[in-house]
Amino acid sequence: MVLNEEQALLKDTIADFLDEHAPTTLLREMRDTPNSPAWPAPVWSQLCEMGVPACALPEDLGGLGFGWLGLGTILEEAGKRLSPLPLLSSVAVATSVVRHCASQAQLETLLSDMATGTSVLTLAHQEQSTFHQQACDTIEHDGKVSGTKVMVMDATGADHLLVSAKRHNGSQGVALVPTNSAGLHIDEETLFDGRKYARISLFEVSVDTWLEGADVTTGLQRALDEAAIAVACDMMGGARELLERTVSYLCEREQFGVKIGSFQALQHRCAQAYCDLELAESTLLAALFALDNGDPRISEHASRAKAMAGDIYQHISNEAVQLHGGMGVTDEMDIGLFLKRSRVCNQLFGDSSYHRARFATLRGF
Repeated sequence: MVLNEEQALLKDTIADFLDEHAPTTLLREMRDTPNSPAWPAPVWSQLCEMGVPACALPEDLGGLGFGWLGLGTILEEAGKRLSPLPLLSSVAVATSVVRHCASQAQLETLLSDMATGTSVLTLAHQEQSTFHQQACDTIEHDGKVSGTKVMVMDATGADHLLVSAKRHNGSQGVALVPTNSAGLHIDEETLFDGRKYARISLFEVSVDTWLEGADVTTGLQRALDEAAIAVACDMMGGARELLERTVSYLCEREQFGVKIGSFQALQHRCAQAYCDLELAESTLLAALFALDNGDPRISEHASRAKAMAGDIYQHISNEAVQLHGGMGVTDEMDIGLFLKRSRVCNQLFGDSSYHRARFATLRGF
């Protein structure tokens, strides 16, 4: 990424912190510990003290003003280390939903708590095994909400859920639901990337607070586009780390008395992966710049970035396993953890096939 001095300092600071406090070994420890939390509270508290939850918010909303480019660098660094933290769920996705769907009065209250880390929110939107932006069968009736949500990130550690639902008048709504609400059941699932997700069941859950923005339908669609770009940042970080680890391995491993990195066929595979990675990185960078500069074609940028990030992360993870001679898929090495993460991330907020089709539709094909 092309970063200014402040953004580069932010990137280096976060990288150093995550190397020390949230490396890949932390994910292993939490995955292998029964009844572990969704994220380590001490690490999250330190990130909040550093101001990370407020980094992307503008200064007039109590933020630090680093914008999406700044947040993107943080998400990439977390993706490089598979750090199990609510950066995607709360700092990126939930914050976007609040910013685009809440009223001014709600913004001041909700974002203030989120920016300090006092409150952690997560979005509950997807209802089927495959994602679709406008699919929503959760309904409101007599002030109560009923329905089912799946693939909800970090729900067991969150304070509130942002639940998308059809209002009694047929309009799109987003309800703010405390996770301890009567009639709300959170069924935790640890997917094979080692992270905590949940299936949410709501049965006549009373809702006291609905986000009251001028156009919640449009706001939610914009937030989902931003969510896709945020996940793409996490994926690009993981893909770059995989390629770097693979190239280092090829330069160390010997076969037939020479370093296997000297074999031209393997060099070609790494060179192709590097070129594809840089192309995807440029596409993601364009999306982040579009968000920071008010580009009206955000949906196109989001689908292009998510599709390309999904393709390259899966491709490099496959190559990494093969170029490690199959050892990469064993639990002894971290390569398999990245491969599993690539598959789960590809499903979050739409896989590559979904976004390619959507991009084509947006372009009029």
